[in-house]
Amino acid sequence: MPTYQYIAINVEEGCPRCRKGFDLRRPVDRAPLTECPLCKKPVKKVITSVNTPRLTKPMSLSDAKSAGFTVLEKRIDGSYEKL
Repeated sequence: MPTYQYIAINVEEGCPRCRKGFDLRRPVDRAPLTECPLCKKPVKKVITSVNTPRLTKPMSLSDAKSAGFTVLEKRIDGSYEKL
């Protein structure tokens, strides 16, 4: 389940939890929250960056094959050959 971040729409009216913002794990198919679970004041979902793995070096042919990728090499005549 993904984690979503929420924050109070009107910071002056919210409780300490929704004023600072809070994280909540929810299924993807559920609608986003519209109110704080504690104080019932309106909240909005905050768009955040996605955590993706970073490659520090290019993959070698053996790494790509072991990860399940098909490695192709382009030939002079324009066709591709599977390595």
